[in-house]
Amino acid sequence: MEKLRNVIDVVEFCRERELPARLVGRWVWIEFPDKPGEDIRQALKETGFRWNRKRLAWQHNCGHYTRAAKGYDPRDKYGVVDIERVST
Repeated sequence: MEKLRNVIDVVEFCRERELPARLVGRWVWIEFPDKPGEDIRQALKETGFRWNRKRLAWQHNCGHYTRAAKGYDPRDKYGVVDIERVST
């Protein structure tokens, strides 16, 4: 598997695997209710997702590099959109 670099590819990856993904600004976040299996975690890592232990979410920057959000939660600043509502 190769690392994904744009939001369309990342959203399609999540849709194909029926992952609980959301857009937060220009990033894709995945929050699981329980720890996912090793196969899912490995697929996320291979495609460019990183675990954020502070936010308890898998995050993919989709090629948009930013400084760390200090003092605020990006979900509050940018809002959250379920990927089912995103047209590609």
